[in-house]
Amino acid sequence: MIERFSLTAEIGDMVERFQVKKVIRGYTNRFNVTPTQTVSIVMNDRFDQRTMQESRWGLFPFWAKDSVNADHLTLSEKPYMERMLRRQRCVLPCSGFFGQKHFGKERDPRAMHIVVPGQPLLGIAGVYDCWKNVNGQEVRAFTMITAASSGAMSVWQPRVPVILDEDGIEDWLNPRITEFGGLRKHLEALDAYLMRAYPVTNAVRDDHYESPDCIREIRIPDYA
Repeated sequence: MIERFSLTAEIGDMVERFQVKKVIRGYTNRFNVTPTQTVSIVMNDRFDQRTMQESRWGLFPFWAKDSVNADHLTLSEKPYMERMLRRQRCVLPCSGFFGQKHFGKERDPRAMHIVVPGQPLLGIAGVYDCWKNVNGQEVRAFTMITAASSGAMSVWQPRVPVILDEDGIEDWLNPRITEFGGLRKHLEALDAYLMRAYPVTNAVRDDHYESPDCIREIRIPDYA
C-alpha cells in the first residue's frame, strides 16, 4: 500500500504541467503527506473546466479496502468505483512516494523515497467522491490508483502509484470519455528501471512530522 507521498513543485509548475484553467486551492511544499490529510487534486468542475481543488486523501468510510489505494485491475468490478470512473476522475500532483526496504543488519525497515529522475512533477491517477456535509459545504475525498510493481523493486515494494504520461493525463481528465475501456490502457505501472529509490530518515513514519529532510537522501553505513 502507498501511504505517503511528497509534493515540492510550485503552483505555477502544476498549472502549466496539467493545463489547469482555474485554481481554487493549491498546496505545495508537502514532504510527508499521509491519508486523511488535505492536498491538491486536478479535476473537472461542473462546467468541465480543468480545476485545481482541495481534497482529502481517503474515501469514506476510511476503513474500506479502496479508501486510500484502489487496484487498477478491479476498478470496473465495483459499482461505486464505476460511478466515479465515469465522471469523477482526478490527477494527483506528486513529486515522489514512499516505501520501505531492509538494509543489512538494520533492525527496522528503512524508509525509501521513490522518484522518477528527470520528472520533478508526476501525475497520479485517482478518482474522487463529492457530497455536502451537514453545513451544506461541499466535501471531497479521493483514492490513489495503484498497480503491481515490477523488477527488483517488487521484492520490497509490491505496489506503486499509476503514473500517467501526457496522453494518459489528457484522456483521464477528458470529460467526454466516460467508458472505462478507453482508459484502461493508461493504467499500468511504470517500469521499475525508470524509477529511483533512495533511503531517507525513518522519521517519515510519524504522521505529524513534515520537514525537507523527509525527502533528503541519507547514507546507510556499510555495517548496517
